[in-house]
Amino acid sequence: MSVPSVESGLASSLRNSSLWSGLRHLKHSLIIRFAKRENRVYTRFNRFPNQFRALVEQVIPRIRPGNIGAQTAPLEIVVFACCSGAEVFSLSWILQKHFPQLRFRIRGYDIVESVIQQARAGVFKREEVFQGPYATEEFVAETFDLVEGEYRVKRSIADPTVFAVGSLLDKQLMDSLAGADIVVAQNVLFHLPRPNARVAFGYLHDMLKPGGAMFVNGMDTDMRVAMTKRLKLEPLDFLVEEIHEDASIDRGGGWAGAYWGRRPFSRSSREWLRKYGTIYFRTS
Repeated sequence: MSVPSVESGLASSLRNSSLWSGLRHLKHSLIIRFAKRENRVYTRFNRFPNQFRALVEQVIPRIRPGNIGAQTAPLEIVVFACCSGAEVFSLSWILQKHFPQLRFRIRGYDIVESVIQQARAGVFKREEVFQGPYATEEFVAETFDLVEGEYRVKRSIADPTVFAVGSLLDKQLMDSLAGADIVVAQNVLFHLPRPNARVAFGYLHDMLKPGGAMFVNGMDTDMRVAMTKRLKLEPLDFLVEEIHEDASIDRGGGWAGAYWGRRPFSRSSREWLRKYGTIYFRTS
């Protein structure tokens, strides 16, 4: 029978101590400040189910209170860093499932032409569809037709969507999209150099109509606190921790060693809601 060494016992205690936690947070803060940011091509279908619950139960009823039938103007949604369309098609599915009378249009943009071409085609391999843990059998059956081994997005899901190459740092493009009801820029702002991320966040805010909602999972938390306060954006206090844990599936492991890492959730900060919240309303 082996006896743990004193050194290993001390190491274990250190890993579980507040000192160790503080060192990891310091490491992550330094990485956020100094690490080189790089664009990544990565997406998953139906990746934030609790965010979708917030969309259905809180955001849509607030943006479109009362009757949302066919006689109302279409809901305008813009998605940046849409990659091959997984988030756009997932949004189309959830809206049609819960609001069958709602008219909407989703415009998806990405700077990588090849992924935009795939989004326009709407054809995926099995491993692309089932890559994430939340691509349920129900979601897949209601979103795709299986044709000769390929998963083709159903016409009803694809019809309200359009895709184009575009950058959220293109002011002319961003200005042309003003008046959006919902703007989505998830897991993209933290890939931009911090000065560019600040500019892009301002453009996203200006694109929203008053009362509209912004979804920004994946952003340096100190910047999110500062920018949302300065622009008087109202955070949605609903399923914040649950949404955080959904994101941690991809970004939680080894979080301290990457600028895109998802820090452990905590309410210890006075600004915890702005720090960890991912949905904000434009108030003016």
